[in-house]
Amino acid sequence: MSKKKFFLLLFFIFFFTNSNAKQLTNNVIVSIDNSIITELDIKKEINFLKFINKDQATSISETFKREIINTLIDRKIKDIETNSFKIEVSEKEIENSIYSYLDRMKINNEILNSFYNQNEIEKDYLKNIIKIDMKWSKLIRQIYDSRLNVNLTEVNIELEKTDAEDDEKLKKQLIITEQNKLLNKFSATHLEKSKKKYLIKFL
Repeated sequence: MSKKKFFLLLFFIFFFTNSNAKQLTNNVIVSIDNSIITELDIKKEINFLKFINKDQATSISETFKREIINTLIDRKIKDIETNSFKIEVSEKEIENSIYSYLDRMKINNEILNSFYNQNEIEKDYLKNIIKIDMKWSKLIRQIYDSRLNVNLTEVNIELEKTDAEDDEKLKKQLIITEQNKLLNKFSATHLEKSKKKYLIKFL
């Protein structure tokens, strides 16, 4: 066999092997109307969580994978819903939120970009997650704002238990805490309601 034919044969073997590998890692796992979640999406999310929780052991069990899939489904639904309602957040808000998140996790941009490069993950992965969450929070607040009524009697009872110097400041903090609890409750309820609007198929 000539050298030219030999290298040509090697090229085709490499090409088809790579193509098959890519197909395997990009199988569609779930479809949500016209959107899909693939094996590659799951792999990215697992790698991202392992990176973020670097000080914790993250076992990749079937239960863990199922939780990842459910997280990705929820994220897709939130994205579709917020786009449907034309909810927007500014770049500055997103950047501030990313900065706070990375600061809290003690991760700098250099470490984050290094992780993206090593795992072949798009550099706006975290940004997209934060953007979707912010848009969803904004949507929930818009829809349920009139229902964020806090029981002031309970707040005053809590105030009496404390020995705070600035009662008004603490009162505001307690009201915000209670409102956030309500928002979390409305968020979970609205998400489950939203899921019923779309055809979710496990493939």
